[in-house]
Amino acid sequence: MIRGGRALKTCGFASTLLALVACGYMSQGFRAPVDRGAKPSPNDPLGDHTRRIVYVDQGWDETDSLWFYNTTQGSNLLPYELFLHLEQASSTQAFRDDANMLRYRYLLSKPTWDNPDALPVGFVKDTYRGRAYVGLTCAACHTGQLDYGEVGIRIDGGPALADLQGFLEGLEASLAATLRDEAKFRRLAAAVQGTAPAATYEQRAKLRTELATWHARLSGENRQNHGGVPRYGYGRVDAFGRIFNRVFTRLTPDDPHNTNPSNAPVSYPFLWDTPLHDYVQWNGLISNEKNQVAARNVGEALGSFASFDLDTGASSVVLPNLNRMERQLREKLWSPLWPAVLPAIDPKRAAQGRKVFERYRCGTCHEPIGDRESTKRRVVAQLISLPRVGTDPTMARNAATLEGLAGLIEGEPYANSPGRHGRTTPAHKALGSAIKRVITRPDPDRWFLRRWWDLGYELATGLLDTTIKNPSRHVDHVPVGNRDVVDDLLVYKARPLNGIWATAPYLHNGSVPNLYELFLPSCAEGPPADPGTPCRSRSFTVGSRRFDPVKVGFETPSATKRPALFVFDATLPGNSNAGHEYAAGVTPVMELDPEGRPARGPDGAPRLAWLPPISEDDRWALVEYLKTL
Repeated sequence: MIRGGRALKTCGFASTLLALVACGYMSQGFRAPVDRGAKPSPNDPLGDHTRRIVYVDQGWDETDSLWFYNTTQGSNLLPYELFLHLEQASSTQAFRDDANMLRYRYLLSKPTWDNPDALPVGFVKDTYRGRAYVGLTCAACHTGQLDYGEVGIRIDGGPALADLQGFLEGLEASLAATLRDEAKFRRLAAAVQGTAPAATYEQRAKLRTELATWHARLSGENRQNHGGVPRYGYGRVDAFGRIFNRVFTRLTPDDPHNTNPSNAPVSYPFLWDTPLHDYVQWNGLISNEKNQVAARNVGEALGSFASFDLDTGASSVVLPNLNRMERQLREKLWSPLWPAVLPAIDPKRAAQGRKVFERYRCGTCHEPIGDRESTKRRVVAQLISLPRVGTDPTMARNAATLEGLAGLIEGEPYANSPGRHGRTTPAHKALGSAIKRVITRPDPDRWFLRRWWDLGYELATGLLDTTIKNPSRHVDHVPVGNRDVVDDLLVYKARPLNGIWATAPYLHNGSVPNLYELFLPSCAEGPPADPGTPCRSRSFTVGSRRFDPVKVGFETPSATKRPALFVFDATLPGNSNAGHEYAAGVTPVMELDPEGRPARGPDGAPRLAWLPPISEDDRWALVEYLKTL
């Protein structure tokens, strides 16, 4: 029995730990529901309506999906009973009511074995030090849905449309309203503590104190992370900013202002093939070497409301679950193919689009994958420097250059590179040291589970390990090794495009609504050379799940018709939709040598060339081709 999902590891023989960890998971009791607990939303408050949910074939069956949805990573957002019974700030409806969760664009679930209270996808019950909490799993941010007609198409490992910022602000408002409104407080107290005489004045006073404590924690995090421009809106989060701020404030427990602006929201990345890449994250910050895989996942958990104390290293992070999650992604999950429920792809136009793809040398950065089901592939990340790609630089610059007070780790060596923390230290270096403390100083509450389960798991699966070995960074197609140089981090990563049709909006910051517009000029520096060519949208709505199979992205109805949607403004800092304008003839491509490899000048730098803008017909053909990947 594994904590965080009643996940049973079953097989024909289970007499030893090795046998136990070597077999497949059986979640949801001994028979998982075929619909994976997916719940349609016929009365969506944002105007989208579904009556049926379907899944595409991505290698996962219902057991795999439900394990992904319902397995905790050690996230402790709020005490479980409080979350179940807390009311919305402006009504007596439960905060976790379906309609409210849909406003924040979390996906609905029916009650299942692992989720008897029908929490949204990616919300889970976690137990830490004898207390039950609600927390987020990987699935909250990495499960997508596209609606076509009245059918919702669920995409495992796809980017969510969740509005985390709005959700946390709404939760804070509900806590504040409950503290102010005596009637709200009494209803919550009755639901949590009961109405029997045993629910004494002292117990109610204790509950009020607890509410105030959690409200203060949440409002503090909201102030640290959400005070700046731009707002996240739907489908984005400043993951690095949030993680850095949580680490810095715990390195200096007496200084809650040891933070940086969280002003670089990016789209939730899609997960398929991630374990096969040599470098991961939008900016390729972290390698996929064995020790770095655990570090990446622990860092994500620290940013997703894990409890942790960097003085002692104690944390609620469940490393065994994170390790198994990584393996499940690597061994089974592959990218989705364009489903039959959508209009058929035009093969003639797609073939034309493939020629355009080749002519514009897209494959020099976006490596073709071959067999999408193969787990033996190794994807070499092409990291393109900010001047070359031209997209919004905020996220990459923040990740590479933000600093804060080192506090507890001042004077200690960096975790994975030469050097020591000074009074102030780079944020990514502080994160590395924080992760090392959490991994190497296990909390006694987790010690038995972590040590014995990990030992058996490693022994059982070691021969199957396909972790990336000896990666070397490639910046602008030049191998640079693993230099500890800031310039090597001022990059964005180009990744294979399989399944790209299911991952709108586009660019790292979600600034382009669909694939058609991705091949238009941004016009950030003036009108296009051809007066007949349109420009990328400077503003558009986000939040509708209705899929546009022609332009390939979500529909963007006007805010006048759908005022509940978020308006993305590409003129704001961090939101620029410029760059990656290769097909528009604005961004230069790499020149190729006679063998088809990037050509270099006498100084070793890549030689660049500007290709002419593609025609409107070729633009549509390129969109059609990308549907096939």
